Amino acid sequence: MTSAFRTFPTRFATALLATGALVAAHEASAADAPAPYAVIQHIAAKDGGYDYVSIDSAAHRLYMARNDGVMTVDLKTNKVTPRFVAGDEVAAVLIIPDTSLMLSTNWASGKATLFDRLTGQIKAQIPVGKGPDAALYDPASKLAFVMNGESNDVTLVDLTKAAAVATIPVGGKPEAAASDGHGRVYLNIEDTAEIVVIDSHAHKVVGRYAMKGCKEPTGLAFDPTTGLLISACHNSVAKLIDARTGADKGSAKIGADADGAIFDATKRLVFIPCNSGTMTVLKLDMNGKAQPVQQVQTHEGARTAALDPTTDRLYLPSANFVDGKGGEREAVAGTFEVLVVGRK
Repeated sequence: MTSAFRTFPTRFATALLATGALVAAHEASAADAPAPYAVIQHIAAKDGGYDYVSIDSAAHRLYMARNDGVMTVDLKTNKVTPRFVAGDEVAAVLIIPDTSLMLSTNWASGKATLFDRLTGQIKAQIPVGKGPDAALYDPASKLAFVMNGESNDVTLVDLTKAAAVATIPVGGKPEAAASDGHGRVYLNIEDTAEIVVIDSHAHKVVGRYAMKGCKEPTGLAFDPTTGLLISACHNSVAKLIDARTGADKGSAKIGADADGAIFDATKRLVFIPCNSGTMTVLKLDMNGKAQPVQQVQTHEGARTAALDPTTDRLYLPSANFVDGKGGEREAVAGTFEVLVVGRK
């Protein structure tokens, strides 16, 4: 009589146990994996132009460049202060580390405003170049770098003296910049598709890196561990460039019309917001390879962003747009908002 309890061969039983273990491990890994990023909140604010965003995590406050000045948002209550500090087509809102100061750039007036970011008290109005846009703090020289989009140069600002101390021609339209913290500042040149290398102590250009296959680079991030620069290009490409040598280390697919680039060194994630309405999330491994891990659906016009590392949330200004005169996209009245992107 055949037994109702059949004995499997040992090798088959072992295979079943191994398969079960793999399934269990996969299920556990899936359960432990962090939720994907998504738009989780909308903060309404007044209409108007906008540009760069910064976050003071300790003060729980967001700063945003607006046409008429600097807007703030209390991140605990979402209370908006439409015009915390007056300005004239503000482009950048740069936090000065280890101080209560902030530097904003005024595209229309050709000045940088130095103010107390906790009180809004203006300390100085500093003449810079024509069309001041992005700004960067370099910890090695303790200077602020202001990128002048119309005069094709960079103004170096001594924050203690509240005065410009040097002007460096860069041979094209400067965009975002990154510092290695050891005396080198790297700067995207939008119209020539290059990265310019500046010696922040000597106040001069010491290198130029061409980026093949990149059109109109804007956002720029730096990974100090691998020594890689991540440059966001308008033609749906992020270039990986060796900061020391300028060697091309490859590229990654991103959304169209990128503007910003943010590197989270703790999670080794790069966030690249795009004007087309997506934000690409790249995973940068220790060998300097970038792998796209998510394409977050945001909104048309959400081209700049700031990351709050304490909450793992990003903040992106945007609005609804329609075709206007001459084919330009125009914002619809009453639709401006700040998108909050986080994990659900």
